[in-house]
Amino acid sequence: MAKIKYVLAFLISCSVLVGCASVPTDPVEAELYHQVNDPLEPMNRTIFAFNQATEKAILRPVAKGYRFVVPQLVRNSIGNFFSNLKQPVYFLNALLQGEVKDAGIILGRFTLNTIWGVGGLFDIATEAHIASPTHDFGQTLAKWFWSGDGGPYLMLPILGPSDVRDAVGRGVDALAEPATWVVEPEIWYAGWALDKLETYTRSMDLLENLEKSSADYYATLRTMYRQNSAKRNGTAKETASAGQAKPAYEADFSDIDWEDDE
Repeated sequence: MAKIKYVLAFLISCSVLVGCASVPTDPVEAELYHQVNDPLEPMNRTIFAFNQATEKAILRPVAKGYRFVVPQLVRNSIGNFFSNLKQPVYFLNALLQGEVKDAGIILGRFTLNTIWGVGGLFDIATEAHIASPTHDFGQTLAKWFWSGDGGPYLMLPILGPSDVRDAVGRGVDALAEPATWVVEPEIWYAGWALDKLETYTRSMDLLENLEKSSADYYATLRTMYRQNSAKRNGTAKETASAGQAKPAYEADFSDIDWEDDE
C-alpha cells in the first residue's frame, strides 16, 4: 500500500501543477509559451541540475560498473523480463484506445514470451518478427480526454523529462501493473531500480554525446521530449499548427527519459 500512496501523491501534485500554469497575456510571451510550454522553467532547471548531479555522481558510475560486470546476454535478458512485465498495461491501454489489433498482438507477444521465453527472459516474439506496439495511459488520455498539448513541461526528479499528461499517465500505469499489487514493496522497489538502471545503461552513451554537443542541454532535451511526445500521442500535426517551432531532433525518447526501451 505504501507505493500506491506515493503514486497517488504524485498524481495529485501533477494536477496542482496544471492549475499553477497559465498562458501569458503578452503576445510575445504567449508565442514563446506555445513554443516550449515551460512556465515552470526555473523549477524545472533546478530539478534538472539535481538530476545531472545525481547522474554523474551515482547513476553513471553504477551503470558503467553494471555494464562492465554483467555480460551483455544477461543484461538483454533483464531488459526482456521487465519489458514483458509491462505488456499487460500496454494491452489494457490498447483496448481503452480501441486498438483491438494491437491488443491482440500484445497479448500474443506476452503469451509467447512468457511461456516459451522462460517468463520473458528471452524475446521470442521479436525473433519471430512480431511487431511490438506500446500503448500507455498518456496516449489514452491524448486520444479520448486530453488532445493537443500535454500541458506544462515537467522535469521530474530522477525520472527526467515529462509533461503533466504523461506524468499522470505514468502514475496510472504504475498502479495498473500487476506487480504493484502482488509483489512485496521491497522487491518491487528493487525491481524498479534494476529496470531503470538497465534502461539507462542502454542510453548512457547517447545521453553523454548529446550533452557534449548541446549548447543548452536542458533545452535540447525539452525539444526532443516535446517532439517525440507529439509523435507518440498522435498530436504532431496539432502541435505544428499551433505555432510551435519545428523540432530540431528525431529520437526515440523512450531511451532518453528512462522509460520503456523496446
